[in-house]
Amino acid sequence: MATDPDFPALLASITRCNAVYEPDQDRAFAAFELLGSRVLGRYCDTRHQAVAHIAADGVATLTISGSRVSEGSTSDTLGDLFEDVDFTPLAVADGVEVATGAHDGLGAVFTWALGLFGDTALIRVEGHSLGGQRTHLAPLWVTVERLHSMIAWAPPKAANDAFYAAYPGHFAKCTTPLHDRDPWAAWPWVSETLEHPPGALLWLRQDGWEVVTRDQWPGGDILHASDHDPAGYLAAVRALVAA
Repeated sequence: MATDPDFPALLASITRCNAVYEPDQDRAFAAFELLGSRVLGRYCDTRHQAVAHIAADGVATLTISGSRVSEGSTSDTLGDLFEDVDFTPLAVADGVEVATGAHDGLGAVFTWALGLFGDTALIRVEGHSLGGQRTHLAPLWVTVERLHSMIAWAPPKAANDAFYAAYPGHFAKCTTPLHDRDPWAAWPWVSETLEHPPGALLWLRQDGWEVVTRDQWPGGDILHASDHDPAGYLAAVRALVAA
């Protein structure tokens, strides 16, 4: 990620990531169109929700929802929470492991989106929470040549170090913002396998921002559960844009 983040662009991203939680398709489309996007389609089942669109800046973008805890049906909520909790390492190549829940069914989402974007568009992938974790897994389906960027907001730990080592070009194009002491961005709290990317993370502190590594971030605190809310991320970036 850039050492001098583009906060207006990040504000547009977290606003879209907040809008993608909307459970009603017509209202979701209207919300994205109000943000200047040309919506291509929406993917929705009991474990996934995403919008494929051409964003206001002209970039083909896949915005992936996080866990629909307060939005959507009971089956949506239970399905998403099951994916959140299942952090069993899944081998996707020799020595390369990812979180099972985040990976489950994600290939179908990317196949759908890539079909809408066509063969040449550069693609931005973004999402909050489970959506951010799934953003980190985008290299499994989007080549580095096709990748515009990844913006993974508040992601639980998605993969092992062998995964990140296999896709250095992708993670050079990735921004991973963590808000203050967000406890769910530190999930799973105890893991011998799953980690955040080893490169730069964007720490949105109470008093500003800092580029840190995963070892420099102080980690999550369950007493700061509200730090995980997309509204908290949105407010933090708005303050940085205003400053």
